[in-house]
Amino acid sequence: MTADTPGQEARPASVAVLAAAVGSPDDSATVAAALAATVVDAEPAQRDALLIAAFRASVPGNAAALEARGLPRSLAEASVADVDRKLDRYGLRGTGVDWLVAVATGRVVAVGRLQYELGDHLPDGQPAYGVHVPETGPLDPDACDRSFARAPEVLRALAPAHAAERWQCRSWILDPGLATVLGPDANLVRFARRFRLAPPGPHDAAEGDESVAKFVFGVPLATARASNASGRLARAVLDRWAAGAHWTERTGTAPRRLIARSGQRVPCSA
Repeated sequence: MTADTPGQEARPASVAVLAAAVGSPDDSATVAAALAATVVDAEPAQRDALLIAAFRASVPGNAAALEARGLPRSLAEASVADVDRKLDRYGLRGTGVDWLVAVATGRVVAVGRLQYELGDHLPDGQPAYGVHVPETGPLDPDACDRSFARAPEVLRALAPAHAAERWQCRSWILDPGLATVLGPDANLVRFARRFRLAPPGPHDAAEGDESVAKFVFGVPLATARASNASGRLARAVLDRWAAGAHWTERTGTAPRRLIARSGQRVPCSA
């Protein structure tokens, strides 16, 4: 399979690294380092193209490997589909190599409307299932309920060693000010209510502004700040920036058994 650069073929060694990582205990950073080593001899301008080619080429084989490990075929294909989706929208660097590794190798699994990350941990070291929101349409509460209800069985079957009793989500969607902008019944706000917020951290504002620029505007932060607003959320983002304030990326957790109730389980608290 070719990369975004015409004629660029994936190196077999690069694809082999991604294939071997399916079900392995290595974290995404370790796999990313091994992947980078397979293109280190290439010209700098070609390395990204070779990595893109490897990620795209790994998709069919890794979907089959995930199915062989017990993930239903439809979910295996939906999981690795985020590789092409993210590369098409953000490119390699805009997406991040670690995230692409996690998706391509089944560390992030799509179950219906949401994605779940295996191997996540709470601050006290307890295992957790990380929760992510892919860009696949409206964040319908009922669809989220179905995803949360099905995910534990799917995740336990795929990776029993990573079984967890809590969900953990870190996202700009958990910014407490979002309810003021969109109202309590907005889908994003109802999703955020599922989680109880951890105390604020030192990097929340910087990460939040970058995330809002990326996921609301689809562009880097500097470009987003100079954008023209189109829609209530985009206008609110620009208004907050104009006032000298920031959007925050916050972390929230919830008990696994009590979250799947249309966003009404846990009040959002700072």
